[in-house]
Amino acid sequence: MEILSNNSIDRAQWEAFVASHPKGNVFQTPQMFDVYQQTPGYVPQVIALEQDKQMVGLMMWVVMREKGLKARFSARSIIQGAPLAKDDKPEYIIALLEAYEQMRDKGVIYTQVRNHFEMLTVNDAFQQCGYRFTSHLNFIITLDNEEDVWNRIGKGRIKQIKKAQKNGLYVDVYEPGQITDELIAQGYEVIRSVYQRAGLPLTDLEQIKATNKQKLLVVFVVRNAEGEMLGCRFGLLYRDSIYGWYAGSFSQYYSLFPNDILIWETLRWGIRKGYKTFDYGGAGEPNKPYGVRAFKQQMGGALVNFGRYEKIHRPALFKIGVMGIKMMRIAKPLRGGGVKSL
Repeated sequence: MEILSNNSIDRAQWEAFVASHPKGNVFQTPQMFDVYQQTPGYVPQVIALEQDKQMVGLMMWVVMREKGLKARFSARSIIQGAPLAKDDKPEYIIALLEAYEQMRDKGVIYTQVRNHFEMLTVNDAFQQCGYRFTSHLNFIITLDNEEDVWNRIGKGRIKQIKKAQKNGLYVDVYEPGQITDELIAQGYEVIRSVYQRAGLPLTDLEQIKATNKQKLLVVFVVRNAEGEMLGCRFGLLYRDSIYGWYAGSFSQYYSLFPNDILIWETLRWGIRKGYKTFDYGGAGEPNKPYGVRAFKQQMGGALVNFGRYEKIHRPALFKIGVMGIKMMRIAKPLRGGGVKSL
């Protein structure tokens, strides 16, 4: 077996491998690699595994660092939706993880593998490479037909969707090729207000713009009768799935229920366009408070626990980071934080 990296990987083979893999996802595509390269604070890398000149495995990761003095204490490596191995063979996964260990930035504090599918069948391969599984929930909504999707939604959520409609709210959808930088900037301001209020980190605006250039982005905008933007969702499109990515609405309009109509119209659009699933992008850890889990649960999706794998490389710095997060959570209520997302 042979490991190839970065520019030595044939992009056409890379794209074809991800597209044909049962667990292939947007976060492992060469297009997303290009997006990460244009995102401030992100450094992507990718490796491919070949056997007899055929690609049998692939894994892309991104090293993320905060700016300034926080850089040393915030360096982490995120592997999203990978490793991808032909037939999920453990030996291929081990080979990819071992190659990653040799190549990874030695300044990162920890590596986190964010699973998009069930990976417990290859749990032993991760454990052999020093990774520990942690539970992490998500909701996946099947987009079979509008009637069935509607009937699976909780009664309280249906009531609020109807109230939003009665309040004159509607949703505009901007597909690839229709999205301007100005629209992205407007939507980003809405979502930034939500994340700032909650004390949560938000990706750089340039990443959203770069995603649009790669034709991966769809934008849903909630407007009132006067056409004002009240809420926004940036979604990612790949194969037959919509990934929820970033969403939010201005808090002063919560009484009009913009969040409720935003998710409903997102699902309706997906059904009309032939998409099969909507991935909510996460629902927190079990048995731990997560502000929007109840909201997401009422949309009728299947609760899954694909979880995450983590490996700590620098324990002392990791402990400092954990202590910092705890202090931020204690301080957030004092700032009047809180988030209602969708």
